[in-house]
Amino acid sequence: MSQLQDRVPSQLRPGQVDLAVVTAPTAPVAEAYRTLRSSVKFADVTPPIHSLAIADSGTGGQHAVVAANLAAAFALGGDTVALIDAVLREPRLHQLLGVSNEQGLSEWLARGDVGQPLPLVETALPGLRLLPAGHAPAEALGVSPIDLLGSDACAALLTRLRDEVAYVVIDTSPLPEYGDALALAPRVDGVLLLVRSGHTKRAAAQRAKEALDRVGARVLGAVLTDTGRGVLR
Repeated sequence: MSQLQDRVPSQLRPGQVDLAVVTAPTAPVAEAYRTLRSSVKFADVTPPIHSLAIADSGTGGQHAVVAANLAAAFALGGDTVALIDAVLREPRLHQLLGVSNEQGLSEWLARGDVGQPLPLVETALPGLRLLPAGHAPAEALGVSPIDLLGSDACAALLTRLRDEVAYVVIDTSPLPEYGDALALAPRVDGVLLLVRSGHTKRAAAQRAKEALDRVGARVLGAVLTDTGRGVLR
C-alpha cells in the first residue's frame, strides 16, 4: 500500500467512487488532480491563490466532482482546506463527502451576522472541512442565490477563512444556465473554468469566459475533463 493510501481513512474508501484521489490514488485521473493542485499552489501570480472557484461552462454536472477531488488533493498533500458548496439550487458536495446538509452557506449568509459560528463540517479526510450549501433553498429564505453570493456577508466569509485554512475551494453553479458564479467570481483569488472534451461547445466556453471577464474575475485557466486521463489543466 502506498504512503498516500496509508493516509486515507478507511471509512472514505467504500462507495466514494467520485473521489478518485481517495479511492484510486495511483490512477491517471488522481495524478491529474494532483498536477492541477500543484499548478494552483505554485502559480506565479500576485497575490497568491488562497480562494479558488470552480466555474462550469456546461460539462453536464462535473463541477462538484472536480471541486471535491481538488480539495481532497490539497488535504492529502498536508494543507488545511475549506470546501464550500455554493451551488445553492442543487447541491451535491454533502452527498459526495457523506455529511449533513442541515445547516450551511445559505442559512449563514441569509442571517447576515458575520460573527456567527461557521457551519463547517468535519469530513473523514483530515484537513478537509465542508461548508455545505444548506438545507433551505435560497428562495425559501426570501433572497436569490445571486444576492446571497454577492453580499457583503459572503465577502466577510472569505476574509475570515483566510485566517483559518490554507485554501478555499468553491463549487459554483454552471454558466451560463445560472449567474450565481458571476456574483462570487470577483471575490475570489482565482477561477478555473471547466470544459468537457467532446461535449462543451467552443462557443459556450467562450461565452462563459467572456462573462467572467466582464465581472472582473481572475480566470487562471481551463480544466479539460473526459480526456481519457481524467482532468488536465
